[in-house]
Amino acid sequence: MTIKEACIKVLTELGGRAPLKIICVMVQETVSLKGATPYNSICTELITHPNDFRRTPGRKGVWELTSYQDEVTELKQTIKEKDAEIFELKSKIEILENRQTVEEFVGKLIKATKSLFKIHREHADFVRQVLEFLGFTKEAEELGAWIEYKENRLADAVEKIAERPALSVDIKAGAHAQISEQGITNQYPLISNR
Repeated sequence: MTIKEACIKVLTELGGRAPLKIICVMVQETVSLKGATPYNSICTELITHPNDFRRTPGRKGVWELTSYQDEVTELKQTIKEKDAEIFELKSKIEILENRQTVEEFVGKLIKATKSLFKIHREHADFVRQVLEFLGFTKEAEELGAWIEYKENRLADAVEKIAERPALSVDIKAGAHAQISEQGITNQYPLISNR
């Protein structure tokens, strides 16, 4: 086994990256090195094969396999893709969690119908019919009862107004009249002739 092959084997066993001191110790255990400076021989192998080895950026005295960096880059890309998928899934979950239930929608529709009843009285019965058609019988009955209650109150108010006696007032110059439901009760002159 060559020094280069031993370096590759050692770095692979160490996960692709290791401090130079550890690389040197393990390479010397793997292959017998002849010469006075095995440390320099190992460093020379690492330096002269840049396609196989490189210094780890930002870490003093640490070397790595260049294929290790390719693998790291590939894994980082996979993580980015997975993060994008996770983000998309979280967005879908948020949309689904914030989506109104049918019951919430029907409740809001009934509330809006009641709020707009004075302005769009004719739409209230239409909404009741739609609810009934869609199978929301209970809600349609409740809205129908509410509409009937409101219509009866309106009819009662109109009836009470119609029952009141017609008031006619003939006020002459200098007179003041007090008017109540019973008619004209008192007349007072505004200017005295003293």
